[in-house]
Amino acid sequence: MTSREAAVLHGMTHSTWRFYAWIAFLSAFVCLGVYAYVVQWQEGLIVTGLRDQVSWGLYISNFVFWVGVSKGGTMISAIFRLTGAEWRRPITRMAEAITVLALITGVPMIVADLGRPDRMMNLFQYGRIQSPLIWDLLSVTTYLTACILYFYLPLIPDVAKLAACETFSGWRRRLYRLLSLGWTGTAAQRVLLERAITIMAIAVIPLAVSVHTVVSWIFAMTLRPGWNSSIYGPYFVVGAIYSGTGAVILSMFVLRRALGLEQYVKAMHFRKLGLALLISTLVYLYFNINEYLTAGYKLESFERELIEALFLGRYAPMFWAVQLLGIALPIVLLTLALTVRPLERIVIPMVAASALLVVAGAWVKRFLIVVPTLQNPFLPAQRVPAEWTHYQPTWVEWAIVVGAFAAFLLAYTLVVKLFPVVSFWETEEEPEAETAAEHPVRQSAAAPVAAMAMKISAILFIAVPVLSSDAAAGPAPGPSARQPQAAVLTLSFGPPPAPANDTEPSIGARLKNGPDGGHHLRAPAEEAPPMVIVARLLNAAGAPAAFKPISFTARTSFGIVQYGSRPTDAAGTARLAITDRRFGPYEVKAVYSGDDELAGVEQRVTVTAAPRPAPALPREGVLISPTATLWISVPFLTFFGVMWLVFGYSFGYLVLWRMRRS
Repeated sequence: MTSREAAVLHGMTHSTWRFYAWIAFLSAFVCLGVYAYVVQWQEGLIVTGLRDQVSWGLYISNFVFWVGVSKGGTMISAIFRLTGAEWRRPITRMAEAITVLALITGVPMIVADLGRPDRMMNLFQYGRIQSPLIWDLLSVTTYLTACILYFYLPLIPDVAKLAACETFSGWRRRLYRLLSLGWTGTAAQRVLLERAITIMAIAVIPLAVSVHTVVSWIFAMTLRPGWNSSIYGPYFVVGAIYSGTGAVILSMFVLRRALGLEQYVKAMHFRKLGLALLISTLVYLYFNINEYLTAGYKLESFERELIEALFLGRYAPMFWAVQLLGIALPIVLLTLALTVRPLERIVIPMVAASALLVVAGAWVKRFLIVVPTLQNPFLPAQRVPAEWTHYQPTWVEWAIVVGAFAAFLLAYTLVVKLFPVVSFWETEEEPEAETAAEHPVRQSAAAPVAAMAMKISAILFIAVPVLSSDAAAGPAPGPSARQPQAAVLTLSFGPPPAPANDTEPSIGARLKNGPDGGHHLRAPAEEAPPMVIVARLLNAAGAPAAFKPISFTARTSFGIVQYGSRPTDAAGTARLAITDRRFGPYEVKAVYSGDDELAGVEQRVTVTAAPRPAPALPREGVLISPTATLWISVPFLTFFGVMWLVFGYSFGYLVLWRMRRS
């Protein structure tokens, strides 16, 4: 081991109390996020600020943010590798680890946004290639696989060296030997590994572009104001490079100080990545101007409300903070750091501060993309009172989002502790990039700015606004003058309600014949009638209890589903129609909470499964046809199918087969 490699190994094998305090700090927030999701799982999305009008909030904003962060690591490593930029060797593994962990952190945000996670399997059972959700599923899974392989392949020679190192023993040595795949460092193995890495670098670039384009299409394939834009594809790609580059610079700054990597990560790396960040920020500024200038110039009725809310309304402080602090100020700081010669000695903290502003601004921008549009609906039927569209994230949402950030930092810390953060074999012949003319970066100059940045980050991280809970309830009513009498609640299954007019044809018949007698729509095949649960409430004398609220809930494998309450009629009965029985059997509970007249009582019944009705869809169309159209399915399946063949060739054939046999 060389002296530089020994510095990396020292960070992997030696831990101070600060390391364990950092792990405990992050673990506490992860546990808080897990607890918040358990609460949401049991109670449903009612514990969040999400409603019918604003169905996407912090969760989807967080998903788009993390997918964007993953782009920076891929582009820095892959593009600079293919262009022969030798200076990128010490920082590629930091960037590649960010790519993998950011994706792993972002994907669960989709699950957190689901009110019924048990229906997630519908994407696999009933998904259609015409749906942008299926495009997103294909692109994210393929991209995640490519990023994992691209992170693992350059790691093979290093884990082989760690397996032969006497410093490690026990489970770590066994893990390194397993991951090394029999690497011995022969010339033939190097040629095969370099070829596999190059192929993956070529494949991961279009995949990175595709995944961010597809994520943007989830928004752009709608008619909602603010999303209905043809620039959303490249806009999201540029925004991903913008935020991802900032995340890589931040990781370089933190790891350089925490692990003492001054021999590897030098001022030159910050200058070059600072230039890349400056260029991406300028391009991102152009897209921001283009996004709002075209809509603001025409100022259509629906677009006007959104623009007024962003520029002058309730979201104006956040919007202008992003433009000034997240875009304009980083441009000024980066320009000064890279051009003014007296500031060269503090180029590292200035570039790191700019990256911190960029990452924070990118997250707020994702929130502004998602929420304001949902609060300004497009359809006239959605013109509901303003208080219905008000969105205020609750402590559950904030806890899950903060827990996701803590989980990312915790996973990144453990990866750095388990694997070399700098590639040994790629930096063995690293050219000397720093020249004598370059000014060294003095630690004393960087310390004040770094300490300030870390304090600001800690304050923002800890002072999460989790106080948006409901107002305290009023005082409890006093005791009743007389004891309520016992109540009896019975549950049974009843037939579906008959149509009001027996001569009116059924929905299935109308779909089959069409409104004009034609055959435009297909009738559902064997449509299952709804399961009607009849609850009857009686008093102790057997008389029906009228106008009493009966609340219904269902316990599924994914938690409690709230059906709300139904009032009893004059006969003391309340009915609940359940149309979704695909994942039965499950238990439905009816509860009467009680009042001054009757005591509380509850009863349970089991609902069995039923077949899923066939979708009633038009026979013709591009995106809404029941069968996959060639001009939609062929490009997607061909592109992602070729990518999986590339994975099989580069990793399966070149690495697992030929490299191990050589």
